[in-house]
Amino acid sequence: MLIVIHGENQVASRHKLSDLVTAVKKQNQEIVSLEAEKLDRAKLESTLLSNSLFGGSKTLVLEGLHSLPKSKKKDEFIDLISSASIDIILWEKKLITKTDFKKLPADSTVYEFKVTAKLWSLLDHLTSNPKSKNTVLKLFKESVESDGAEFVFLMIVRQIRMLIQVKENQPLKMAPFMLAKLSKQAREFTLEKLISLHHQLYEIDQKQKQSTGLLSLEAELDLLLFSAL
Repeated sequence: MLIVIHGENQVASRHKLSDLVTAVKKQNQEIVSLEAEKLDRAKLESTLLSNSLFGGSKTLVLEGLHSLPKSKKKDEFIDLISSASIDIILWEKKLITKTDFKKLPADSTVYEFKVTAKLWSLLDHLTSNPKSKNTVLKLFKESVESDGAEFVFLMIVRQIRMLIQVKENQPLKMAPFMLAKLSKQAREFTLEKLISLHHQLYEIDQKQKQSTGLLSLEAELDLLLFSAL
């Protein structure tokens, strides 16, 4: 059996992976976790062919297979897992294309975790213009409901970092139309403002990790967006 977990919402996909691994362990199966970028053919073959250390069934969790560059090695890996006799869970940090899915068994179980339109809209509306504040706060509430506060936080951090890179003329690998849209958004901020926002986001992250804050992550972000934008 092959299970595929993919999509940009890595918080939700990681939760799904954790749930599946927990379910497998409850069945007394061994879990073997491998990262595709650190793997060679011999290691993958031995993992697929060897018996469980405990004499029972074994499940392989393989991360980042479709993030590998196009190569003979990647094609060989896909062929190996497609013909394997053990259970395999593929975890991918991005959406897999229809072309890639055609190379996988047709009976694969697939879990897809996309970024919602509401969250993309929130990221696009981030601006220092006070007139946009109500729209941003509304989109933030809706995004938290659909995507969860943790993932919304990560995506806001990502957006601010990209805006800083644009401001500092650092190259970004993305489609020209996306770069043009990002450059237009960056003009809404000063570099100092973006760096300040990034620092505040870092402080929120530290308080959440160390459990030193009085507010939830959602409340911290809501307050930041209300006061800083």
